Amino acid sequence: MEVFAREGITRATTREIAKVAGVNEVTLFRNFQNKQGLLAAVLESSLLITESLQKSPSLENGATLKEVLTYFARTDFDRKLKNITLMRVLVGDIHQLGDHEAEVLKRIFQPWKDELNGQLREADRRGLLRPGVNPLLIVDQLVAMIFIGALRVDVSRWCISYSPDEYVTACVDTIYHAIISGKERPLP
Repeated sequence: MEVFAREGITRATTREIAKVAGVNEVTLFRNFQNKQGLLAAVLESSLLITESLQKSPSLENGATLKEVLTYFARTDFDRKLKNITLMRVLVGDIHQLGDHEAEVLKRIFQPWKDELNGQLREADRRGLLRPGVNPLLIVDQLVAMIFIGALRVDVSRWCISYSPDEYVTACVDTIYHAIISGKERPLP
């Protein structure tokens, strides 16, 4: 992660990664096959997406839509803020990534977005969403709001007059009130 964060994804070399890790470059290839495999392992271990998915509340298990949105937003915010240097690199390199790297990023981040999309589709099936709400757009909007918030907290801690918790709560409230049909009991 150190080399990817410092050099960027496209400029990071397996030689430098092996040097920083204190292993032979052949060891990297034996364990990860290629740079894309190594990138996937770094992202998966630092972002803990699989672990977060296993803990996520669901409508099927009695959670409210607001609880689902809140878990998603808080977990995503914390994960992005914790890995903010890597997040900045991903944004900076996104236009330079090849098909392999782009596929790695999709494989890492897509299950997280798919989970919330599925929850929103279930909410729609239950009549909890206003007619015409596109769950996929809502997921992308919330992800973008959370990402911008994490970037802003990291860069301008000294000029923000609200806490990260207040920001995440406001994001959830904005999305929730924009999509809810009124059939779900509001949380206090």
